[in-house]
Amino acid sequence: MHRTHATLVMLPGLDGTGRLFESALALDWGGMRALALALPSHGPQDYQSLADAIAPTLPPGDLVLLAESFSTPLAMLLAAKEFTRIRALVLISGFCASPQPSGLGWLPLQPILSLTPPAFLLKQFLTGEEASQELLTSLTEATGLMPSATLAERVRVVLALREENCPELTGLPVLLLQAGQDRVIPWDAQSQLERHFPEATNHWIDGPHLLLQTCGEECRAALLEFLASKPCA
Repeated sequence: MHRTHATLVMLPGLDGTGRLFESALALDWGGMRALALALPSHGPQDYQSLADAIAPTLPPGDLVLLAESFSTPLAMLLAAKEFTRIRALVLISGFCASPQPSGLGWLPLQPILSLTPPAFLLKQFLTGEEASQELLTSLTEATGLMPSATLAERVRVVLALREENCPELTGLPVLLLQAGQDRVIPWDAQSQLERHFPEATNHWIDGPHLLLQTCGEECRAALLEFLASKPCA
């Protein structure tokens, strides 16, 4: 695949800001231009509405879509909308149906998400114990930039997600980068994603949920190896 002819577009996790991609954007992606797109902070947060809002902002030409966590179902919808120019889809710590019980949506999510989570919770569920203070600060700041009502709506969107909401994308090269130490996406949800894309390349990395932020070089190497294995477009 002619990597330099494509743009690598990164779609963020729950915070939606793209700020957590700063270290990833600084990596060498095999000559590809790399950019991060932020999600709308206001308005409907369901995946179809987000896809309709973001599709017109995608850069022209061939694209490699990379999405993490919350944005992985969104990337599937965007890939379906822009199928003829998507060269590959990369899903990091992804899912195609709610990874947690839907009943959690009844919790008072907005006041919960308005609180600043302590560092030990961020390490336990998102970053791993070896996370730098810089990453923890960036994570707290990125989440703090988003209205708690928006974060709560995004969580409810995830909890309501069903596999039939996600296209299968037959014929599109798909790379699944899965975190071996993920405490947000359980094993059954990871397995369901693998079954949803039976022809995908599965690459497991021994890291936490925020895989690109903590194991960036391994993610980069896996992505470039994956693209190199595909026929030239």
